[in-house]
Amino acid sequence: MRDELAEALLAKVMHWSDEEKARERPILQDLARYKYDEYQQYAPGRRFIESLALWLRQFETLQERKAAYEFFRTRLIFVSNAEIRHLVELAFPIVIRPGLITKAAVASSADPQRCKQVVASPAYSRILRQTLFLGLSDGARTDVFRRSHPEVSNEQLWHAYDISDEKAASMGAKLKKALKSQLGREPTDDEARFHTICLLDDFTASGTSYIRFEEGAWDGKIPKILQKLCEENSSLNKIVAKDNLDVIVCIYVAAHQAIEHIEAELKKYNYPKGTVRLSVVHALPKEARLDADRDRDIIALANDDRYFDKEVDDEHAEVGGTSMRLGYADCRLPLILPHNAPNNSIYLLWGEYRQTFTGLFPRVSRHKRGG
Repeated sequence: MRDELAEALLAKVMHWSDEEKARERPILQDLARYKYDEYQQYAPGRRFIESLALWLRQFETLQERKAAYEFFRTRLIFVSNAEIRHLVELAFPIVIRPGLITKAAVASSADPQRCKQVVASPAYSRILRQTLFLGLSDGARTDVFRRSHPEVSNEQLWHAYDISDEKAASMGAKLKKALKSQLGREPTDDEARFHTICLLDDFTASGTSYIRFEEGAWDGKIPKILQKLCEENSSLNKIVAKDNLDVIVCIYVAAHQAIEHIEAELKKYNYPKGTVRLSVVHALPKEARLDADRDRDIIALANDDRYFDKEVDDEHAEVGGTSMRLGYADCRLPLILPHNAPNNSIYLLWGEYRQTFTGLFPRVSRHKRGG
C-alpha cells in the first residue's frame, strides 16, 4: 500500500479532522522514518503507517481505537538497530573492562583508580586474553562486539555457548601460544586457561529462560553453562580455570522484572568454581511495565476476548505461569525489538499474521504449531 493510501486509511479509521491530520501526519512520518519502518517482520511491501492503520481498524469502536493510538504514542518503546548496536559497543568498556581492570590492579599491586596505567600493564593484557566471550543467542551480535573491540581476539570469542571439543581445544591451544608470547616463557597449566567467562545476549524481560528452579531441578541457559564449566569431561571444563572462575552474564537490555528474578535465583544457585554476576548495559525502568491504574484502558483491551487468540496460551505459555494477553510471565511490556517483537510485550502489539488478531508489530514465533 502506498504511503498516501495508508495515511488516508488511518485518517478514516480515526475519524480525524483536517486539523488532527495536519498535527499527527508529520509526527507519524518522522517516527516511521526514524525507527518503525525498520521492523523486520512486516509482510512484504508493508511499512509502519499501513500496519498502524490496519491494526487500529481491528478495534470495533472509535473509543477503543483512540485508547490504542494513545498507548502507541505515549507508551511504546522501540529499540532501534542503531541503539542496539550502540549498547553492544558499550558492553565491553562499561560492563566488562572495569572488572578486568580491578583484577589486573590486584595482580600487579597497582591503584585501580589509575585505569590508564593498569590497562597498559602486562597483568591486564594477560587477564584480558584469559577472558572467554560466548554468545547466548543470535541476539548477542558477537560479530558487532568483535569489530567494536579490536583488543578482543577472534580466538577468545564464539557465537554460541555450545562449543565442540575441536573448537575448545583450538581456543585453548591459541590461548597458550598467546600467553607464551606475552610472558616470554611457557605458561603454567593454570595460566593457560580462561579465568573469566562473559556470556553475551541482547534482551531479557522475565529472566526465566536464563535461570529457573522447577520440578526440583535448575533449568535455563545459565545453569546449563555453569554445569558444563564444572563437568569433568566437557569441552568447556578443559579450557577454563579449575577454581576462581568468574562468570559475567552481560545483557544489553533487561527489564526490571528480569533483573530481580535472575539476581535472586543466582543467590540460591550453588556454583563451586567461583562467582557469577549479572551486568546489564541498559536497564529498563520499573515504570516501563504497564500499570493497572495508569494503563487501564490498554489493559482492558488486552484482556478483551475479541482481541486475543486463545490458541496462543499453549504449553510454551504455561511455563510463564499466566496468559499471554499481558505478555509471557505477565511482563506487561510495551517494548519492540527491531528483529522481532518479544512475546513478553502485550499480545496486542505482536499478534502474528496467522492469528485472529494481528499486532502492530507482528511477531514470528520460534514455536510452530502442527497442522
